[in-house]
Amino acid sequence: MLNRLTKLVAGMVIAGSLTSLVWAQAAPTWKDQGESDIGLAAGAEKDPAKQLDLLKKWEQQYPESALKGQRTYMTMNALVTIMGQAYGKPANAPELATGQKAGQQLVDHFKEYFDDSVKPTQATQAQWDGARKTTEMQAHTVLAYIAQTSKDLDGAETEYKKVLTLDPTMASASYQLGAVIISQMAKSKDTARFSEAIYNFARATTVTGPNALPPAGMTAAQAALKKYYAGYHGSSDGMEDLVKQVATAALPPNGFHIQSIEEIEKAKEADHANWAKQHPDLDFWENIRTALLAQGDAYFANLKDVGFPPPAGPTYSGPAMFKGKVISMPNAKQILLSVDNVPTGDCILKFDDNIKGEIPAGTELQFKGVVDAYTKDPAYVLTLVVQEPKSDLIGLPDGVTFVADGAAKPKAGAKGPATKAPATKAPVKAAPKKAQ
Repeated sequence: MLNRLTKLVAGMVIAGSLTSLVWAQAAPTWKDQGESDIGLAAGAEKDPAKQLDLLKKWEQQYPESALKGQRTYMTMNALVTIMGQAYGKPANAPELATGQKAGQQLVDHFKEYFDDSVKPTQATQAQWDGARKTTEMQAHTVLAYIAQTSKDLDGAETEYKKVLTLDPTMASASYQLGAVIISQMAKSKDTARFSEAIYNFARATTVTGPNALPPAGMTAAQAALKKYYAGYHGSSDGMEDLVKQVATAALPPNGFHIQSIEEIEKAKEADHANWAKQHPDLDFWENIRTALLAQGDAYFANLKDVGFPPPAGPTYSGPAMFKGKVISMPNAKQILLSVDNVPTGDCILKFDDNIKGEIPAGTELQFKGVVDAYTKDPAYVLTLVVQEPKSDLIGLPDGVTFVADGAAKPKAGAKGPATKAPATKAPVKAAPKKAQ
């Protein structure tokens, strides 16, 4: 994953390539033989640490040297080389400590090292500006690597953000920043920064061009994005929109936030509580359905012969009648309704007598009854017996009546209309407590 950053650090010779231009202007300006000896020795030294010692000695002995600019440039280049030697080294390698020290010195005095007065005379301004930009990127990249390898997660975060500020297209830095934040959360047990980590993983997948992730790195970044987004958010919903959003900026804007599973559930609970307050009858109906589907006959034993809706009280605060829209009439003694917006219906009203007349689909009825039966398969339906249609059912079309089995018009000469023995009504039990 550090492939692109490794290439950047390998390019540290870019700044060093200007060194030959230093000596092209240096020879005529030595103060004396002593300065010449120490200056040439520093220039010839191949070990950057020893070279840095010679440069310090030169500065101490000749602080106002006419070659001060060249010496400053050579110091900068030695620091860059020492810093670069730390890149890729494992934890606890001695190069990490020396590289960190050199890198910090470089960034602390960066303006001094890259002041235009330090620029070699024969170097073009374009060369100098390019060296400045490249070296600054290298410095923060190496410091980020050293901090991350040394488990200094806060330091690594700071440096990777500086890299991205200098060059927003550094996809590897975005990926590593996401990984660092994940490590910080694992250490602190605080998941508050998941949104930020996910943003950086998403950003790493969107960069194109020379600083894009290589194929293996892209695969890893995409896998990390999917894993952490779905794990935190609960699904991949919204991930495509996030990928589009991160394409505009390397770092998340202030206030950027992705909802967590817990936040989504709390929002749903709050929405449901508000809805239930406005629709207590439907909330009651849904709770009964949930309990029956989960507990089946064991729960239904508590409902059999119970009057629905129950009287207003602690478990029910809705209207005295439910509402439903007619779906069909399965037979002469039943009406199939949709109470909770179920296209196939979720309630059957059952009558002792036959329904005479047509009840069009979509007719809205108000009703109450006594729980008689339920089905779970192929679809949930609760059956209520309506014992007194005249008082317990509102909304029937004009002309719809109820006719008892065997009832007929009286024959001519008969003394009176046929009569029917009164039906025996099931006792109505108290409603159970609201399903949990």
